[in-house]
Amino acid sequence: MKRKIQTALLAFALFLWAAAGHAQMTRLKVAYPTTVGSMGVLWVTKEGGLFDKHGLSVELIYIAGSSKIVQAMLAKEIPISEIAIPAVIQANMAGADLVMLAGPNHKPGQKLMVKPEIKSREDLKGKKLGVTRFGTSDDFLLRYILGQWGIQPDREVALIQMGGSQEILAGLSSRGIDGGMISSPLNLRALKLGFHMLVDLSAIGVDYQGAGVVTTRSYVRDQPDIIRRYLKAYVEGLHRFKSDRDFSLKVLAKYSRIAERDMLDETYQHYAVKVMPRVPYPTMKGIQLVLDEIGSRNPKAREISPGSLVELAYLKEIESSGFIKNLYER
Repeated sequence: MKRKIQTALLAFALFLWAAAGHAQMTRLKVAYPTTVGSMGVLWVTKEGGLFDKHGLSVELIYIAGSSKIVQAMLAKEIPISEIAIPAVIQANMAGADLVMLAGPNHKPGQKLMVKPEIKSREDLKGKKLGVTRFGTSDDFLLRYILGQWGIQPDREVALIQMGGSQEILAGLSSRGIDGGMISSPLNLRALKLGFHMLVDLSAIGVDYQGAGVVTTRSYVRDQPDIIRRYLKAYVEGLHRFKSDRDFSLKVLAKYSRIAERDMLDETYQHYAVKVMPRVPYPTMKGIQLVLDEIGSRNPKAREISPGSLVELAYLKEIESSGFIKNLYER
């Protein structure tokens, strides 16, 4: 009888401990705009239980297109998201207070995939090219490369909002558009459908600030403890992404809904191996590139400095503590 009572008391104590731990978990909605490999760190952090480890019960929400996510953030429906710097700049020029806390994507991952009959950049004139939404990374990069080629977007080439990356692929497949911006692993699927790559944006030799951790300055001010825990989980997720290939491939397959091993391997190689650094500081040079391009169309962007778009104190604090170094040395 005594032993049964002790067992019951122990079970009750464990229940209370678990309940207390659950009560301390902070619930958090985090949005992401695409199902391509640039979201790999976020997905691995979630699937690896690293948000939970740092007391965050994170619900990942897919919202196609960064501009839609910005609307949700400004409505205070989403406190943290994984979006690229063009959306941050456009929102802030309109009066928002968005800020990037970490940004491991330093090279563009997009490829311009086109119909077989489009052989050169000159063949793009008069054609329809798909992007996810205006103001997104796809939109910025397509306008940038067209400008480098002396082709005027919206006048010589029509840019069509498709909603998401899968929708761009569907538009190509149905011949509703002549080309589109697609990232790994969907570019390989486009190849298998008979389309070809006109340009690989990762090979044009420019730094570019792609997806990263974005919130508002007011949220940073009001929730510093959540920001610290989120970033700790995130850098652990980056480490897991870079160091655990098999697990990362499974996670990429789950969220991208792609099973082909060659497509997943290319995605992993590009993001985890080639692009992402161990410490995910945003690239100031890459942010300036975006400001310069937007500034050529909107003078307000010329008044913005790259430093005003980032808040690095928390990431620096985590790095200086030795937390990230220890991840890679153990």
